Amino acid sequence: MTNATEHPVLQLAVLVGSLRAQSFSRKIAKALAARAPDSVRCRFIEIGELPLYNEDLDGDSPPAAWSAFRAAIRECDAVLFVTPEYNRSIPGCLKNALDVGSRPPGKSVFKGLPAGVVSVSPSKIGAFGSNHALRQTFVFLDMPVMQQPEAYIGNVSELLDDKGAVTNADTATFLENFMASLETWIRTVHPGGSSFDAFMKQREKIAGDYVNGDASSLKAIVTRAGPATFFSPRGDHLEGAEAVAGRYERDAVSFHKGGNTDLEVLQASASGDLAFWSGLQHAKARMGRNGEATEMTLRVTEVFRLEDGAFKLVHRHADPVH
Repeated sequence: MTNATEHPVLQLAVLVGSLRAQSFSRKIAKALAARAPDSVRCRFIEIGELPLYNEDLDGDSPPAAWSAFRAAIRECDAVLFVTPEYNRSIPGCLKNALDVGSRPPGKSVFKGLPAGVVSVSPSKIGAFGSNHALRQTFVFLDMPVMQQPEAYIGNVSELLDDKGAVTNADTATFLENFMASLETWIRTVHPGGSSFDAFMKQREKIAGDYVNGDASSLKAIVTRAGPATFFSPRGDHLEGAEAVAGRYERDAVSFHKGGNTDLEVLQASASGDLAFWSGLQHAKARMGRNGEATEMTLRVTEVFRLEDGAFKLVHRHADPVH
């Protein structure tokens, strides 16, 4: 690990194009993550359980795995792809992840995110074909990809021990230099970018889903472990991760489709593993048995904690503004 800098910590999504638990690509991805600068937090986002993309399913209630994947990518500042080569191209699972993340049209979670590519193969050419096939997709996805250094990890079986540790000193140095260069590329393309700023844009969309009765996107960012608290507009409060998560899901059913909301952020900050925002939430919601239109403004404070590289909601306090 390199020395920490004063830069805000970058959230780097890592997508591995091989589903095999002991794949060479996953081992190299872990080796890259271990050599990332302290100012880069690597988050492995799994793609193996994503249903094949089918536009017929991408309506008001898309598969939960798709929603969770899209939400996870939105929380990140950039994406690192580590992939093998299948038939001179990328594996089907990785192509499917790109399809899921780039749809519906106009709502791609990849748009504008800086990218890095590492291809891995037991053969000498280092999965050259998959590396460049993947790069072709970035033209349409509008992902600025780092051009140099290129990373083709060939003869990979000779570079790792039985536990996946890199045994070749030159390779270890290359991987560390690659990650340092990737950080420089991300900050060049996305100067001043903050993962919490990106997360807050996602948070507003999640609030919109919630006032339409859909708690699935909120569920993806609510902590499931450790301390959690919720002070509701009704004046009651709950403690404990499971109790709070359950309450959020139960309360969502009181909302009907046709609502909207916006967050008026008055203060927001992130430091280390904690972040918060406070301000006003303005909502026009349809509530109750008959879906009667209701307007409300809440004074809100929310606190988030980084868990496995992702912000999770651990505290919410909402009071009605009379």
